[in-house]
Amino acid sequence: MKITAELVPAEAGHIEAIASAARPADVAELWACARTTPAEALQRGLAGSAEAWTAMVRGVPVCMFGATPYSILGGIGTPWMVGSTGLNPLAAQKELLRLSRPALARMQQAFPSMLFNVVDQRNEAAQRWLHWLGFHFRAPVPVGPDSAPFIPFYWSADGA
Repeated sequence: MKITAELVPAEAGHIEAIASAARPADVAELWACARTTPAEALQRGLAGSAEAWTAMVRGVPVCMFGATPYSILGGIGTPWMVGSTGLNPLAAQKELLRLSRPALARMQQAFPSMLFNVVDQRNEAAQRWLHWLGFHFRAPVPVGPDSAPFIPFYWSADGA
């Protein structure tokens, strides 16, 4: 059976479904970075983003993402995403890839100078996805209370 996904505007009502089934890599990354839970990160991300989306598979929220302003005057934003195990089927991952580039283009319009954040060095799947989207990477840096290695990633309008 073919899996299809759609992006809808993110709502607070989507948080519980995603947070309660958050991918282990996302749980570990959020805890290592800021000692936060998926529900807390989703609430903060949704509240701080002018525009955020939820990917729905068969009517079930499987991930939420958006970008929060880092510098409105400078046109710089911080993209974020929390996914659930609903993304585990390969077909669901392919659907997320299909939907990702148009959503990234919207983030780039909202933050035309730069998008940047960090990703847990252990989260290889997220790194592959970010690379596929065209983000660049820097050397790992210590982040969070345990100084865990995180990889800075960025997209910039000047391509540098």
